[in-house]
Amino acid sequence: MQGTKSRTVNSIGMFDMLKGAGMLTVVLAHTAENYSLQTSGGLSLTAFFPFIFRESLMAAFYIASGYGFRKRSIGKCVQQQLKTLLKPYCFTAVLTTLLHFIIHYRCFGYLPGSVSATVQVGGGFLLGLPHTAAYFGQQFFSAGPMWYLLALLVGWVLLNAILNIFPENYQHYAVLGTALLGWGASLVWEVPFCLIQGAVVTPYLYIGYLAKKHRWLERPLSRRTLGLLLGCCAVILGAALVTRTTDCISLAEWSLGPVSILLDGAAGYLFIRLFLRLSRGGGVLVRFLEAVGRRSLHIFCVHTVELIAIPWYLFAARFVEHPVTGLLLQYLISLASIWLVCALLQLRRDLMVKFFPARRKSPRTRYTARH
Repeated sequence: MQGTKSRTVNSIGMFDMLKGAGMLTVVLAHTAENYSLQTSGGLSLTAFFPFIFRESLMAAFYIASGYGFRKRSIGKCVQQQLKTLLKPYCFTAVLTTLLHFIIHYRCFGYLPGSVSATVQVGGGFLLGLPHTAAYFGQQFFSAGPMWYLLALLVGWVLLNAILNIFPENYQHYAVLGTALLGWGASLVWEVPFCLIQGAVVTPYLYIGYLAKKHRWLERPLSRRTLGLLLGCCAVILGAALVTRTTDCISLAEWSLGPVSILLDGAAGYLFIRLFLRLSRGGGVLVRFLEAVGRRSLHIFCVHTVELIAIPWYLFAARFVEHPVTGLLLQYLISLASIWLVCALLQLRRDLMVKFFPARRKSPRTRYTARH
């Protein structure tokens, strides 16, 4: 695989294409979960095969974030992450909970049931649950895709703490130990606030940090390294087919235990290299994906709202006999609604800048690896 041109590496939008393709894939994968399509062997075309490399894609996102890491004091890092990531998380949580109540009450007309379900949704966000779990004798729903932001927040703080506390020669051991600690905790305890997920993604952030520090993305891959990364992808595929399970960070499930965590990181780094190479060619598709990627944070938040607040299972029930048609229609509706809300947010921003320029506290930035 060839190296990446200097105009791409280290630019603020270098990962936009990756993020754009990732956002479209995430929405499609979440949409497909409502529809049942199986092979003759019983494996689901919508709940198994699309998720074989799901965690590798997640790893690529975290590597891209780690590429922009800059060591700060622990206190300043925590303060910055709370402002950058917790703010959109809280806003999305409140909006999702309110819309969930309104929409479910309008659909079912049963107030006690709507209130109970909304409490479960709000509780899931409050506890930062990556998956549905029971606490205090009450079952709470997951925070949906928002687990990603919480895990990113936790992982960023953990990596910053490691780089501040440990000498350089011991930092990689501390990172691996943190991931192993997170994996071990997942075997015995359902930890809230995505603490497990944050610990597990720390190596991915560290890979991004090292890639920036040592300029890995500016040099071509050797044949040996490329073969090793492709071999990791093959092992991930083989393990999924043999065990008939896929890795899932949000559920704290890995088919090969901690080995899968490292394999996903290697495959994620290969995804990074692939998309950087593809982005060099330009073209309509590349520009489209980059435009989507520049709005990834807004898309992520809006997708969470529509995914949790809207009872899509009622829509899917109408297409039991034609699941492919239902899947495509829901996907298009989801994308259209996300695009509309993102366009309104952009219009609001443009109007604020035009009529209230003094209120603009900072220059416009993209949601990239910088946090």
